[in-house]
Amino acid sequence: MRVATRDGGPAPAVRRLLEARARSTNTTISGGLATLFVCYCPIGLGGRILIDAWLSLPLPALILILVGFYGASALVLIRLSFGAAVGPWARSFRGVVAPFVGAIVTIFSILTGFLASDVWDRNQRAAATVRGEGASLVSLHALAAALGAPHVAIDRAIRAYAIAVVDMEWPRMENGEASPEAEAAQDELLQTVAQSDFAAGNAALDRLLLDTVLKVREARGDRLALSADFSENFKWTCVLLMALMAQISVAAVHLNEAPAQIAAIVIFTASIVLVIGLIATHEGPFQPPLGISPAPIAKLLDIVPDS
Repeated sequence: MRVATRDGGPAPAVRRLLEARARSTNTTISGGLATLFVCYCPIGLGGRILIDAWLSLPLPALILILVGFYGASALVLIRLSFGAAVGPWARSFRGVVAPFVGAIVTIFSILTGFLASDVWDRNQRAAATVRGEGASLVSLHALAAALGAPHVAIDRAIRAYAIAVVDMEWPRMENGEASPEAEAAQDELLQTVAQSDFAAGNAALDRLLLDTVLKVREARGDRLALSADFSENFKWTCVLLMALMAQISVAAVHLNEAPAQIAAIVIFTASIVLVIGLIATHEGPFQPPLGISPAPIAKLLDIVPDS
């Protein structure tokens, strides 16, 4: 039955309900647009997007932004559920059964597992690449020494390359950049081995030396590629949005009592911040403080004599 005033307009109670629903709809649309803007807005001349910028932040700032975002969303959900403005309308949805949360959280868990698998795999490949680069340098030094001929030039080139990588290139890899000094040292090492006559008359040994130094160059290229590699932004967007949807589902099944909803949202928010933060801190294989160490290459400075 329609309730109307004498002038034909809706009753004040109905009018307030309609206005509350309109405000809620506008808030939902604005929140969705804001989320899409945050996820996809390009910044900088390189066209980087904000997810890349967030993942490139130092660890404290990265965690602080994550806590701030999901902490703010939790506060907004609690306010919407029990606030004076839209609380009565939000609580009209009471009756959503608890198992409903399981479906949303399951989807969130699957997407998080895919993302974590990508990040962990990239870190493992980066660590293996660094170990392979160091092992190739050790093999090159051992092969040159085993030939029984003077190999001072190769040792000097190996040390110069190791110093350039550890002291100059490693800090730059935090931003996915290479070092011109390391590039020059790599070219000098390759040229020194190619022009050496240690294995003159023995093509097999000469080829073995060249193959070893080429493995060093290939490993460096793979290392630089992994330092500049991030997971697809679409995957991060899905995980971040599904975490928000999971928060909403937790709030939806706890509309009867404010203390119960607050406790549930706080526990769940802390959990998603812990999981997403753990993955995000390992997104960059060479980003401190959890980045891969240059120790396999730095140990060459102890193995190869300073001639």
